[in-house]
Amino acid sequence: MNKFRLFFVEPHGADALSVGFLFFLLSVFSVVPQSTAVTIQFLYTDVPGIGFNDSTELTQEDKNLLAGSGNNASTLGEARKNALEHAARLLESRLPGANTIRVEAFFKSFEEEAIVAKTRIRRILSFGPRELLHVGYPPALAEKIAKRELLDESIPHLIMEFSKGLDFYYGFSDETPPFSINFVTLAIHEIIHGLGFHSSLQEDGSFPGVTLDVTDGTRNFSVDIEQWQRIYDVQMYSEEDGEFVVDLEPSSRMRAATSETGLLWDGTVRPGEESSCSYGQRMAELKSAGIDSDGRPQLHAPSTFDRGSSITHVHTDTDDIMEYLYPFPRDMDLSFGMLRDMGWEVSDEGFPPSCVATGITVTPTSGLVTTEDGGTATFSVKLESEPISSVRIPLRSNDPDEGVADTQVLEFTPGNWTMAQTVTVTGVNDDGEEDGSKRYVILLERAESRDRFYHGFNPADVLVTNRDNDPEPEDPAPPQPPEETAEDGSGGGGCALAASGKVRNRPESGALVLFLAALLLFSAAPWKSLPKER
Repeated sequence: MNKFRLFFVEPHGADALSVGFLFFLLSVFSVVPQSTAVTIQFLYTDVPGIGFNDSTELTQEDKNLLAGSGNNASTLGEARKNALEHAARLLESRLPGANTIRVEAFFKSFEEEAIVAKTRIRRILSFGPRELLHVGYPPALAEKIAKRELLDESIPHLIMEFSKGLDFYYGFSDETPPFSINFVTLAIHEIIHGLGFHSSLQEDGSFPGVTLDVTDGTRNFSVDIEQWQRIYDVQMYSEEDGEFVVDLEPSSRMRAATSETGLLWDGTVRPGEESSCSYGQRMAELKSAGIDSDGRPQLHAPSTFDRGSSITHVHTDTDDIMEYLYPFPRDMDLSFGMLRDMGWEVSDEGFPPSCVATGITVTPTSGLVTTEDGGTATFSVKLESEPISSVRIPLRSNDPDEGVADTQVLEFTPGNWTMAQTVTVTGVNDDGEEDGSKRYVILLERAESRDRFYHGFNPADVLVTNRDNDPEPEDPAPPQPPEETAEDGSGGGGCALAASGKVRNRPESGALVLFLAALLLFSAAPWKSLPKER
């Protein structure tokens, strides 16, 4: 078996508890945002006159074109450096933290002319408890969570190679000239590869064996691992098998990897955790294609396995920067969601963190009173967490003749979701007749949203009483009860006897009275206003 030599870095002075806790920090993807951003530093290793060090003077036309897009370069090498560093700034704005990501970058000639660029991770680290040594992490991610350097400062975290034979557009705008490739977008794509979009799956569906060099700063030893996967691998899911790829046999893995659309990304499981929820899945709700019915992004799985292209890109239908085809769109939301599933902290303005409570609070749900002459009552509705798209909640009264709400729909957006919305209910049916109080219900229908965590959520309904505003007519003098006799057997029954005084001599009418009373109660009961089954 061919084996790679990798490194396992153990935390300084770590015992079993602290190692487990540190790995939990590594695996968890929702952390407290920091005020700073990571720094991406470049090491340009081209020889003088080549690639990023190309001193060729740009034509005035090219200078004007680039300057109009924000790239004020005078030489080709300077234009390339400016474009690469602009790409880094765009990424840095989405990656909070204080660590530095070192990137070696240069231009070269590839034997395959179709290759545009390649990215290699200089050294993969296994970083966690001993039972999880088979899971490897890109060193930039490991250092991010550990909050300390694990590689020597002279070692880059990733290496990017760009083709010398292609025409790139080095402007900062998306208006790429025909037959050119947008270099800024390409650079972002390649850096994201280095942050974690890498797989260890081999062409035969197997994972490689590795030899880990274990060090904690005081001791060094080697450990052989039969099957080694990257953090990216453990979140690939086979639609046909209904299993994570790492749990399948090699033949089934290869079938999933060449299934066209059946290889999915599922960030709901991480090493050491039975289950969690996926930020990538929430981001996927914004996409109309390239996502399965459960919100899982489809990965690039062409029928012919192509190492370096298969698996490590999202499907070409997803319209995201990590899709396989060139040139790429600039949208990065889905890719950042997947990076967060892998363990990166991501600045997600406009998008909610995952694993938050999802729900709709209605207050109060009972005890409201309106009146027939237009008296009102109010209740409030509020979302429990930020949605990724608008949430609409239709409302209606089950008895509009008794009371109605002042709106037929409530709409919450990512911009207003923190504010409760008030619904005013107004009583009606001022008919001039004394008909007693009536109960009715304001029904809150199931929510409608592109956020699958809110779509279909059924809020509580609100029970309301509409009070009659007509005075009750004066009652005639109550009849006097007959004198009680020993035959009554009532022993002086009080009110019960008064109520039945008029029919004492007509016992056959008792059943009729009971029937009429029951009928009256039935007609007054709010049968139509019972809450919905939840």
